[in-house]
Amino acid sequence: MYGENGSGKSSIYYALHCLFQSPLKSDAGKKYFDTSNDQNLKNINNINADSKIWIDFEGKNPLIYILDKNGYPYKFPDGSHPLPANINGCFVNHQFIFHFFNFRNSQKINLFPVFIKDILPFCKDDHSRYHIGQMYDEITSSIIKRGRQIDPRYLSNIEYFNNAVKRVVENINIYVSDIFNQHFRCDVDPELQIRLRYDSNLDKPENDPNEYWLKYDNVIERVKENDSIIERKSSYKKLNEPFIGLEISEIVDGETRRIAKPQSFFNEAKLTAIALSIRFSLLNLDKPADGRFLALDDMLISLDMSNRMKVINFLLDVVVDKYRIYLFTHDRLFYSTFKKRIIINKAKDDWILGGLYMHDIDENDAFKPCTPFPIFIRDKEMPLDMMECYVKHDYPACGQKLRKWCEEVLDKLYPDTLKKYIDPTTGCTVKSSLNDRINCLEVFCEKESIDFSEFKDLKIYKDNILNTVAHYDTESPIYKMEILKIMKVLDKLNDIFENRKEIRVNHAMGIELTKPDGTPVTICFDIKKDKLPILNVGGVNRVSFFVKCYVKKIIEAGSSIELPEEYVFDSIYTAYDNYCEEYGIPHTDNLLDIIKDHGEFLKNKL
Repeated sequence: MYGENGSGKSSIYYALHCLFQSPLKSDAGKKYFDTSNDQNLKNINNINADSKIWIDFEGKNPLIYILDKNGYPYKFPDGSHPLPANINGCFVNHQFIFHFFNFRNSQKINLFPVFIKDILPFCKDDHSRYHIGQMYDEITSSIIKRGRQIDPRYLSNIEYFNNAVKRVVENINIYVSDIFNQHFRCDVDPELQIRLRYDSNLDKPENDPNEYWLKYDNVIERVKENDSIIERKSSYKKLNEPFIGLEISEIVDGETRRIAKPQSFFNEAKLTAIALSIRFSLLNLDKPADGRFLALDDMLISLDMSNRMKVINFLLDVVVDKYRIYLFTHDRLFYSTFKKRIIINKAKDDWILGGLYMHDIDENDAFKPCTPFPIFIRDKEMPLDMMECYVKHDYPACGQKLRKWCEEVLDKLYPDTLKKYIDPTTGCTVKSSLNDRINCLEVFCEKESIDFSEFKDLKIYKDNILNTVAHYDTESPIYKMEILKIMKVLDKLNDIFENRKEIRVNHAMGIELTKPDGTPVTICFDIKKDKLPILNVGGVNRVSFFVKCYVKKIIEAGSSIELPEEYVFDSIYTAYDNYCEEYGIPHTDNLLDIIKDHGEFLKNKL
């Protein structure tokens, strides 16, 4: 989802976040809607609205999950609040990346605050079925005593929590270096060894002063004494702040070199990649994808495009089959790049793509300003640049962009023979006009076996809308429904282009035929190119009509016959029809079944 700052896309991110946090809170999430609570998330410009979150899960979870001023309403007999059993979320935004390395050079990196806020609340302990963040909240909310002594169960809960965190850290350490080196490292950079530490006092090195595990005891405090900062044990017992340390080493010429201050040594792109590697190492890519998702909100705003592409490739090559992805961005270039990568993967139908805009004009009341509200426009209906004009009711500007899009779609879709012609007065080759190209659309569809009925009104739309905006005819009415109709027609044409593929071939190939008497015949032809365009029409792959071919040899019953001259056909289909008629052979609709490329049928190369 693309949306400018303030359009509301982050509200969707936080709606998901709140839904997954609220069942774990003591008040079941009421505080998010309570204006007297400093943690409320109400919009100050619309503070009296009856805010709520409704989420409807598809498939196996038929309930609509609701969160409002009454909190999360579903409750088990024991008082706990259920979420769907298989639902598991991972949240990453730019604030998560920022806090990961927001340390001064003089500071030691302690990732525990990041973990307890953004990671551990979403890590469930398989044995207790508690989320680890929930355990921490209960331990730190109050100290449980039995008489004047600490309740042994309380100390046991602390130990259980520490071991649960230890298992999370160990799981990260198994995968994090491989994820970074395989997916996010630049080829010219050395490999990294990334390791997190969460050691008990018994496990850590003797010279390590950090207190990693959570404990209730006399803890180490930093105090100022005689103008010097010293460390000493506290005079009374209390809970310490746990410490998750980060160790990074470079491997240079086979030698390991420890990086003492990663926050100062690495640039922002490398730090972002390390943070994402740590978070993504907890993704379970081995289990089925039922109910698991990533919510990603402007997490790459500081990266250049080459580094963004590494993340895009990881998400679309590794993660997308295992997790639903909700991706929000205000960066138009990033949105467009992500979309193009989806199209290259032939996966556009698997995604909902679009833009979120603040609508602030009432078209039913003389286009007067109204209370702004968000409107979502699916990318399938129009490209991003047109969405902005459309939602602002700037239909002339939208029409101008629409005309340009029409020209671009037909230019990509058509072969050169439909885009150029010989001027009879000068003999020169000139480009055809938009009107000429639209007039050729019926011929194009007929040749490519495409149903023209879906596009027959494009000529009318062009005359009524596209010509109007081209000549700045401000007196002609331009209505939004007509614009939307053109967009949908052009989108269907654009889909034909985007679903087209090219297969690599040896330019010399053969059409395999059989005469009525059973004699095998191969028509040897050359397209003088190493790629053959394949269209997908109605879910069926077929060779494009607009491929010129040259025939100079025929093999009949194993005997090669050289033709007296090279015969040129404007299409493989024309050549095929010619020889079917010559030999009295019935036609087939799909040449993929009868063309061989060095002994292999083309249909097997798709």
